[in-house]
Amino acid sequence: MSIGIATEEFIELTNIGDETINLNLVRFTNGIDFTFPNVELAPGRYVVIVQDRNAFEARYSNRVRVVGQYSGRLDNAGERVTLEDAAGQTILDFSYSDAWRPVTDGEGFSLTIIDPTRPDSNSWSQADSWRASVSMGGSPTYDDSGILPNPGDVVINELLANSPGGDPDWIELHNTTGMVIEIGGWFLSDSSDNLFKYEIAPGTTIGPRGYLVFYDELHFGNTNDAGCYEPFALSDNGERLVLSSAQGGILTGYRQVEDFGASAAGISFGRYYKPSTGTFNFVAMDIPTPGSENAYPLVGPIVISEIMYNPDWPEGGTYTNDQYEYIELHNISAEPVTLYDEQSNAPWKFTSGIDFTFPADVPVTVPAGGFLLVVKHPQAFLWRYSRVPPQIVLGPYDGKLSNAGETIELSKPGERNQDGEQPYIRIDRVNYSDGSHPENFPGFVDLWPTEPDGLGQSLTRRILTDYGNDPANWQAALPLPGSNR
Repeated sequence: MSIGIATEEFIELTNIGDETINLNLVRFTNGIDFTFPNVELAPGRYVVIVQDRNAFEARYSNRVRVVGQYSGRLDNAGERVTLEDAAGQTILDFSYSDAWRPVTDGEGFSLTIIDPTRPDSNSWSQADSWRASVSMGGSPTYDDSGILPNPGDVVINELLANSPGGDPDWIELHNTTGMVIEIGGWFLSDSSDNLFKYEIAPGTTIGPRGYLVFYDELHFGNTNDAGCYEPFALSDNGERLVLSSAQGGILTGYRQVEDFGASAAGISFGRYYKPSTGTFNFVAMDIPTPGSENAYPLVGPIVISEIMYNPDWPEGGTYTNDQYEYIELHNISAEPVTLYDEQSNAPWKFTSGIDFTFPADVPVTVPAGGFLLVVKHPQAFLWRYSRVPPQIVLGPYDGKLSNAGETIELSKPGERNQDGEQPYIRIDRVNYSDGSHPENFPGFVDLWPTEPDGLGQSLTRRILTDYGNDPANWQAALPLPGSNR
């Protein structure tokens, strides 16, 4: 099946069986409204239904077998699509999203199932089961598989945007498959508005499981390179990097995008695989590894170690539940850490989740192995947790931690740019959930514990030195703010 999400909107069906099928009274009941007439579909053949027959045929002429025009429109943001047979039994029932392959959302490419023979019908509602068409306009009634790599086969694997001592910035691509992949004629760019800044030399390949590194002084920033149409450098304040497939200077349907934030000198960003969710995060790495397997993510020196986002109401309490919220920070290093940057004259702060900036007049220093509590309401917190030393309690913060889950991010100031703007470098991030939102996770399983959601427990980091933005590294536990467990 292919879904064309463009002016000439269409849905394509193919017969993956060995026998001819009569589609009479087969119908779409969600997404669009259409009942098939008495038409037959031979093995390996295709039929198309369209939203606007005149517009579709004006583009594709009469070479495409159109069997009808449906009512309604496919939602550009994504929706549920259901196909039933003449007896009302479900053939397919899945949901798609415009976030899966952004090039299919208004750029003229269609959304195409990678393996229509896969027996797991639930896989149709997962991004990894779909790709963009090879060419703009899609491929109605013909198979364009095998021309381009599948999504995830070639990735932006690591980059260095803040190189120290005059060393070059670099971009590393990685072939995740066991086959040679040719990327000659593809483009690298730091702008979604101009994808054609640097063209990779014709004939360039990446070997099986191999790596290929591009340097700004030799490649994308070098005007003497024939493929450098508009030289660029990676910003140490963070930006976007885009890899686009192309043939003969015309974009095709493979696109890989990585957004990255501000970085400290010599710190690279790279892909980190989380086995718990089967997904990747693009995060700061412990050490740069151009041309080889990525290192472990950079962790610390300060980490988010405990989160009380939905406290229960204590007996005798005189405050509302949310007033007992807190976030615990822990210095996992062997040295004290001051939450203030002398070079930029700015303190650390939370850049997501809550609104709190650490003091600038009297900067806070967390001793080696020490704790710091950032709390919603200091009086309420100290009443409930009276054993916690008041000197390690800071607050109040503005805002409120979401009971359903959100992203909490702690950042330190980076070097001000030429315009005097202050970037912030992420130190730690946790995108937590209450354990009750499977729709937000691959495989529709929310791995976060449910007990911290109003049942008296907190989210507690299992291993302080391990990567934090991973549900596998968090557990429900009795709250022990300011204490080693």
